[in-house]
Amino acid sequence: MTKPKVLFVNLGCPKNLVDSEILMGHLRSGGAEIVDSAEDASDIVVNTCGFIEDAKRESIETILEAVQLKEMDHKRVFVTGCLSQRYMRSLQEEIPEVDAFFGARNISGTARELAQKMGLDFQKSSCESRLVSTAVYAYLKIAEGCDNTCSFCAIPFIRGPHVSRPKAEILDEAKRLVDGGVQELIVISQDTTYYGKDLQEGSSLTGLLSDLSEIPGLRWIRLLYAYPDRVSDPLIRLMADRPNICPYIDVPIQHISGRVLERMRRGFRRGEIERLIEKLRTKIPDIAIRTSVMVGFPGETDADFQELLDFVEATKFEHLGIFRFSREEDTLSFDLPDQVPEPVKKERFEYLQSVQQDIAYRKNQSFVGKTMDVLVEQFDPEQNVYLGRTQWDAPEIDSQVVLKGDFNIGEFFPVVIASASEAELVVQSDEAGEK
Repeated sequence: MTKPKVLFVNLGCPKNLVDSEILMGHLRSGGAEIVDSAEDASDIVVNTCGFIEDAKRESIETILEAVQLKEMDHKRVFVTGCLSQRYMRSLQEEIPEVDAFFGARNISGTARELAQKMGLDFQKSSCESRLVSTAVYAYLKIAEGCDNTCSFCAIPFIRGPHVSRPKAEILDEAKRLVDGGVQELIVISQDTTYYGKDLQEGSSLTGLLSDLSEIPGLRWIRLLYAYPDRVSDPLIRLMADRPNICPYIDVPIQHISGRVLERMRRGFRRGEIERLIEKLRTKIPDIAIRTSVMVGFPGETDADFQELLDFVEATKFEHLGIFRFSREEDTLSFDLPDQVPEPVKKERFEYLQSVQQDIAYRKNQSFVGKTMDVLVEQFDPEQNVYLGRTQWDAPEIDSQVVLKGDFNIGEFFPVVIASASEAELVVQSDEAGEK
């Protein structure tokens, strides 16, 4: 039998990427070849996102494109991920050309079934089989599911309740990744600060990060998806004390208006957010804070939006993700009264985005002339430059450093920032230092 050549198309968040990497690792261990183009593939696996309307639309379009390729070139198409988990029956009815649909809750089971359908051996250990696709950094997923009851979010319905991974298993995977050349581990789950609350061993996020920080050779640890009212004092102290824990935290607040936060069922109010930000910036003076906010939530008035706008202007977050409310089935907000019209959502989104772009530009301009350590990640042949990041920037979502000159991928270099925009820091070749 000819060994299958498999193309993975991953959509959505880093948590989805980890699932794809586990599936790729299983299939490669079983004898498949993982390829980068549809032309070379005998099988296409689409790992979908089903979180909001735009993501669902992109997933459907990608599936249909894969089906077109199947009809033209006799390929097999498999679909997994959140959209498939959420709408499997209707997808099976609407797109029968797909060879098989799989859910998002049992990656090991999905790997087993995919391997069987491709005539491959199944390798059981997901950690050892994982095929990391990001070279110098890797996402480290510490839990699955979510126990929060935010009224706008369907993740608990899609992914199920929170389940923490055993700490020993996480540490084994982390050591394996570092031994394989990974310089940065990015800790993720739906709510990283909830880690360990379901484990009898008494694990906590603080304890886990402490153990991770002691792994020899691990240069950077980055924390994403921290729930605001669970960022504890011990966690902040640890971040301040450990040099390889990046002075960076992602804490999605979603809004600042008390009445909107209450309708969102976030479980905290404005005062708690303000105290947390003050504490973070006091205890870790050089910290970069990323947050996410949502505009157009049902019942959001002009006054609510103005309060959010004023807060963003005053707080000056280093990084800000802005989203428009998406009315999702299986969420408590679906039937809330006072739905905000789409044109109003768009106007608020664009205005807030312009404000944050100005904040980001001014912050990046403040780095010009300063020396910063940069992790070089890749070479861009089209621009003939290297691309990297500082410890204050996460991949894909934050600023990148454009390096003109000769550098080694996977290594750290002290560089002087020559110029900046709201999304880029630029380094000239004669402004790069010794390693």
